[in-house]
Amino acid sequence: MEENVLYRMVTGATHYSDREIISRWAIFENNPTIESIMAGRELSPSDGNGVIGYFYVDHEEGISFRIHALCRVEHGKLPQIVANFADHGEDCVLRYDEFGEFHLLSNEEANSLLLSDDERWYIFEDQRWFIYYDPENLHAIRNRGDLDQFRAPGYFDDVSVVLVPEDGGVPEIVWVRLEEMAEDGFAFQGVLLNEPDADIGVHEGDTITVGFAEHQDSRYLVAKTGQA
Repeated sequence: MEENVLYRMVTGATHYSDREIISRWAIFENNPTIESIMAGRELSPSDGNGVIGYFYVDHEEGISFRIHALCRVEHGKLPQIVANFADHGEDCVLRYDEFGEFHLLSNEEANSLLLSDDERWYIFEDQRWFIYYDPENLHAIRNRGDLDQFRAPGYFDDVSVVLVPEDGGVPEIVWVRLEEMAEDGFAFQGVLLNEPDADIGVHEGDTITVGFAEHQDSRYLVAKTGQA
């Protein structure tokens, strides 16, 4: 019998960009981190071999996966939800470097996994927690596809920036965590995440202004000190 492709797990890091997985549902196969989470809830791999959850961006911790339910997954069969994780916390979250194999779901596919109206409400309607992680100011920045080439893998709000010394010294590449976007959309403010090699008057933790610059048919993000 042909295997049901819908529920064949694939390595997400190989097949999906960061933008493709954000704000999407997925099924993860059990891995050591998931099994540790299950053990903390007195569950074992025999109770379920996968979890269903939601990808989101944590401003400081990067792209994360919030586990909503334990599933039993068999190839060629519709996965069964074994237990909902109603009491969420940090112990229900996978960070980017803890991701294993997963299958990315459309909303229609996720809906097809739910066994009752109660579960359907639980999964799709109780999303108040997400507002905290996707405030309006960051949502606008995350929607900017022209920033994607500068984003740090797994850390969607962090971008690589050319820091240009005012005295004409050697430019440096630094990392900036974007916090705000100007009303015209041409400038951003963010926090410098690493200490520059040269002593040029800005330091790790300082707020700097970032904007686009063109040079020899290439585009860069360039930082300068001060307010936008």
